[in-house]
Amino acid sequence: MFAPPAHTERMVRLYRERFEHYGHGAAADAVVGLGAQAFVRTRSQDAISEYTRLMGSSPTMGGYSVPEYMKATPLAVGSPQEVIDKILTYRDYAGTIQRLLFNIDSGGMPPAIASEQLQLLATEVLPTLRREMTPTDPPAVPITHAERVRAASLSLQPTLD
Repeated sequence: MFAPPAHTERMVRLYRERFEHYGHGAAADAVVGLGAQAFVRTRSQDAISEYTRLMGSSPTMGGYSVPEYMKATPLAVGSPQEVIDKILTYRDYAGTIQRLLFNIDSGGMPPAIASEQLQLLATEVLPTLRREMTPTDPPAVPITHAERVRAASLSLQPTLD
């Protein structure tokens, strides 16, 4: 979530290689989830200004300005379209992503603002991300709990030889 994309790319590549190595399926079929940190406002200037006021002195920022930190990490701060565009770049270094975990209230984000962020993400960002990031082919590996239970029960069925 706070690491440069090159670090995440290496981790995802290793995970996919080990997934295949241990016989869980093809590397490309490994279920990948990433953490994302986003802050959304209608206007990008407002988002950067407010996020800087709220989080600019956070130790997580490492002394970087918000725009510098955004260039170096997956942090997405801006208008809904800018946040969408940034998150879609995650695929450039991680491939197909099945799960995203958003950090909304890091560093003591005031609850009212965190609530606004959830609302903006739910209405302005997530519908497009779901549409753009949902694979067109069904996954080779079960990714929901119900699918995993169903697959496990099928593998436990006795075979008639």
